[in-house]
Amino acid sequence: MKRKIGRKSIFLIFLFLLFIYIFSNSGYSFTENTAIENSFPSQAGELVYEKEYDKNKTVIWRTVNNHYVKLLEKKWGILYHVTNVSELQPMSPLIGKEGDIKRTWSASLNSKEMYETIFAIESVNPEIIKVLISNDNIDNEISKEIDQIKQDSTVFIELTLEDGFAAAYKELSIKDVGGFIFRGVNDKGEIIILGR
Repeated sequence: MKRKIGRKSIFLIFLFLLFIYIFSNSGYSFTENTAIENSFPSQAGELVYEKEYDKNKTVIWRTVNNHYVKLLEKKWGILYHVTNVSELQPMSPLIGKEGDIKRTWSASLNSKEMYETIFAIESVNPEIIKVLISNDNIDNEISKEIDQIKQDSTVFIELTLEDGFAAAYKELSIKDVGGFIFRGVNDKGEIIILGR
């Protein structure tokens, strides 16, 4: 009888240790902060922006060196996992002043054959209160009319900056991913910076 209890105990301990090992290497965590801190770049930092969606949340994480947008996914109501990360980079504008906006976007294919796409903006220019993200063609003519931009785009996202930051999450088809244009808009509705 003692042998059976001893074997069962050893087996249960082995299963528990195996579960802990697999769980710790899977990227899943029981708390949002742990999932965010343990994902790339695996540095301590500060949460400066967050926006919730159904099962996902976009967050902007400030580290000593830079800002990162992360897509945080919630599984089974108790586990958190970062599925996409991208570093904000300065935009070289076609119109406007260099250094006014840092931006990024990143897309990853999901099981529904759609791209989970994240966007993030940081602006140090207090005049910029909104950023428009679109995929219209600006090779021949750069439109400054918002209605025309909406008409010419298959993707149009309007983000209001909060303390200089904004982020968004969209599921997009393959034909809509890429070629994004970022436009900074002031309180009069004028586009004061534009770039890719």
